[in-house]
Amino acid sequence: MTDIFTSSKTLVIYETEKITGTHCNEHDVHNRHSLLKGFNQRALEKTRINLIGAGGLGSETGIALVRKGIGELNIYDSDRVDITNLSRQHYFRKDLYKPKAGQLSENLSQMATGKSIIRGVSLMIQEAVDQKKCFDSDIVIVGVDNSETRFYCSEKFKDKPVIFTAVNPEADSGYVFVQEKGGACFGCLFGDQNGRPARKCAGATIDINKVMGGIVSYAVDTLIMRRQRDWNFKQVHFHGPFIDFNKKILKEPECRFC
Repeated sequence: MTDIFTSSKTLVIYETEKITGTHCNEHDVHNRHSLLKGFNQRALEKTRINLIGAGGLGSETGIALVRKGIGELNIYDSDRVDITNLSRQHYFRKDLYKPKAGQLSENLSQMATGKSIIRGVSLMIQEAVDQKKCFDSDIVIVGVDNSETRFYCSEKFKDKPVIFTAVNPEADSGYVFVQEKGGACFGCLFGDQNGRPARKCAGATIDINKVMGGIVSYAVDTLIMRRQRDWNFKQVHFHGPFIDFNKKILKEPECRFC
């Protein structure tokens, strides 16, 4: 339920209240989380996240975070919703041709289970930083399809954890990379991709986005509570001949980005 809504030309804000039961002796809405080893709901409720990109990956990541009860979620995207987005991103007919960041914020506010602040900033993250419209955060999540923005975020937010996620053009594989302060950066992993243009009109479908969004959400947990993770790079393949794998990427001494 959305309790407060404010807006401006480039910013919309939704504030939600925690869902409570109407019957005596009902469990807390997040009760099942408390049964998980190492889960800390209070830590999640205090966490602030900047989500870069409101497309398929951003949609699924956002759904997971607001349902789990994230404290603050700030979404940055300068695009508008087009008709092809409706089949794989969290938008509806009412959202067509409107700014993605604002519409995703609105839609996620209807799915929130806890007390959350959800902001939509209709700017590229570079523009938001330049215009001082980038909110403070504890973690940054990057789900865009261009290397320029990935490398920008890797450098700009190197003082905090940055989670990168992407899928391949066939929509049957994807990865999550967790860049932690002082550890391997995006350049250590993909230094040869800097300067490559954004991929245009690649294949896309909702199923791989859902998987990657779940992995990103889990990675967030491992950064703020005692849930286990022994990797900083995880790749998932739907196609049989390829094997999913986890890897610990090490900092490259010769990396020119970090």
